[in-house]
Amino acid sequence: MKKFYLLLMAVVFTLSANAGTKNLVKMDFESGDPASLGWASANLAAGMSITGDEYGNYFQFSLGGANGRSCYNTWGTDIYTDQLAEGTYHVEFEWAYATPANNQFGTELAIYNSAIDKAASSNATINANEATLFSVTESADNHELFFINGDAANTFAVSGGAWFKVLLDFDVTNRKMAWRIVDQLTGETEFASGTREFAEGTDMLAAGMKIYCARYTGTVQIDNLKVQVITTYDIANNPTVALTGVNNTERTYSIAFQEEEVLHVKGTDGTEIEVLYGDTEGGVYKYTTTTSGTLEAWTTSGTATSEKVSVAVECIVIQLPQATVAITNALVGFAKEYTITVSNEEVPTKPTLYVSYQYTDESGKVVAEAEEKFSGEKVSVDGKGTLTVTVVAQGFGPSTVSVKNDTEFEQKYLIDFQHMTIDELTAKGFVDKGALDAASGGGESTWTSGQRLYYRIATGEMDEDGNPTWTNYPMYGASEAGLTPIQRYKFLQSKLTQEVAHSIFAPLYTWYYNDGSIVKTSCDADGNPLTSDSEQPKNSGNVVHAIGGSVNLQVYIGIGFVFPGVQGDEENYDPAGAGYGNISVANAIFGVDGLTDNEFIIVSKAGGYGNTANHGDFPAGTDPEVAKAQWLQDDLGTVKEVYKGTETFQLYRIDTAMPRVTVLTPKNGTGIETLPYNKVVSDQNAPVYNLNGVQVEPNALQKGIYIKQGKKFVIK
Repeated sequence: MKKFYLLLMAVVFTLSANAGTKNLVKMDFESGDPASLGWASANLAAGMSITGDEYGNYFQFSLGGANGRSCYNTWGTDIYTDQLAEGTYHVEFEWAYATPANNQFGTELAIYNSAIDKAASSNATINANEATLFSVTESADNHELFFINGDAANTFAVSGGAWFKVLLDFDVTNRKMAWRIVDQLTGETEFASGTREFAEGTDMLAAGMKIYCARYTGTVQIDNLKVQVITTYDIANNPTVALTGVNNTERTYSIAFQEEEVLHVKGTDGTEIEVLYGDTEGGVYKYTTTTSGTLEAWTTSGTATSEKVSVAVECIVIQLPQATVAITNALVGFAKEYTITVSNEEVPTKPTLYVSYQYTDESGKVVAEAEEKFSGEKVSVDGKGTLTVTVVAQGFGPSTVSVKNDTEFEQKYLIDFQHMTIDELTAKGFVDKGALDAASGGGESTWTSGQRLYYRIATGEMDEDGNPTWTNYPMYGASEAGLTPIQRYKFLQSKLTQEVAHSIFAPLYTWYYNDGSIVKTSCDADGNPLTSDSEQPKNSGNVVHAIGGSVNLQVYIGIGFVFPGVQGDEENYDPAGAGYGNISVANAIFGVDGLTDNEFIIVSKAGGYGNTANHGDFPAGTDPEVAKAQWLQDDLGTVKEVYKGTETFQLYRIDTAMPRVTVLTPKNGTGIETLPYNKVVSDQNAPVYNLNGVQVEPNALQKGIYIKQGKKFVIK
């Protein structure tokens, strides 16, 4: 958790009698967005954000489900012109490895000179590179061990979510750098320190910062980034003013300034005061008021006066945003699953938000209720009624929203890919692609190499911590491991036409790409095309004319529809090719003909990496064959995506399967125009948070209490 300016570390330069510390670069992230502050990413701009907590804002680069990616900020070397009177300068910043990657290692942070290839996504461009002036790099096999400046023998320990402060002092003339890594809270605990000398001719001027996150879910946070020089003249830097406290109509602001300066504050009531550094905690003055108006702050140092920083203060009770109550699954009848979400991103000071709910039936009787839940809480309801959700946070005005659950559904269509037989597929024109029988490898082979499609039966015994133990029964895998290979059937690209694409799984259809644009061909209820266009798929330069987003329709027996994303009857897959060889389109696009906005499409998905498949838990003593039969009958997918009937949806290539698509229609003509719905919800991939609200690595939890999908659970 970020601590806002609790200690402003003293620069190691020696101040002369008429001198000051000048900020050439200063980013405290209390205002602006990543782009306006100079942050960029070659391939994951959406991963950058300005977020925060009750101590203030900070910059965050969050990888999510992407492969390894990087972002950077280049301030350049022009800032140093005529500024290095002593031939020295100072760089400092605070950082946290908030969420370790869960698939790879190598997350890295670097200060680089003007020679860096800042747009490249690999950390190899910054690790021990001659353009890198300072770097910290995650160990190749340990998320809690980082090495410094490309030296694996020079390490320090990192715990997830902990904040550190890095202090760098550069001697340009003598090509040296002294570095220290200390705790961000007090600066008194030193984790690592040392010096580094550079070869003659090295550009010694720090030109920017680069962050690389290893896949997946890696998150790095940065705050209080500064590049400073000692001047031979007086300097008064602008103070930083941040709202850090809200209590109904009361506001508290943290105003930060430097040690050689005097802070001047003009309050909202017009009263002006002077504040000395020694009268504050680490150079942070707390100003509290219940009077609306303008707050002004500036600093003086010797003969210098900074600009005035003005903040408009409105002392009113702030109403919290209403929760979003979205349908994330639906069944025949009135049964639905609602997911309650609420964000504090637009709420000053980013308080922890709690939700409570109450579900009443038609008679007004309360049949379900809960308090102090977190965003992501799920509520399952069976009958008609009203769901009322309240959002609260200390010091803020609560908000309430109600949703009526009065729509009854019946099943209109079920396209069950998971349970299609070989005979059914052969009748549709599918041909045997051959068994997926690989013991190792990436891409498609993860379905078998990981042996992650399994059910499990309780042993009836407990481990040393008192938790039940299980025996896993893999369903599919490599034959050399004694498992059953996955049987694959595909529809040849050469046989695909628009007519076929709309009739083979009618009323489910795929979209046709024509010269880069998307052309929808509709079918009637029997799957007959409503247009006469039946152009054969073909290639034309770099434009792919193809069905289903790319070319091949493919079904894994017992699993579901899997999209290969490659071209040709033989698929021409080249494992040595960059980016999985000849994969041309990442997503196949689907829709259902003849539906309206009053109908729902429920898409079931499962992942070949195993974290989104229904593993199935069975009690001790269950016969494995009985468990297997039940597991095979159940919906394999745990990810449920909900769409309106007129919308399309996508299937990602290779590692995601679509076991089934269900269409629900309102019974007796009832409408759902006012019903909320949610397009994508993943139970198994839901993030895990500690009680401080910090996202943590779900596969490396220590003892304690955690939160997932809004529910607390205990690791003993």
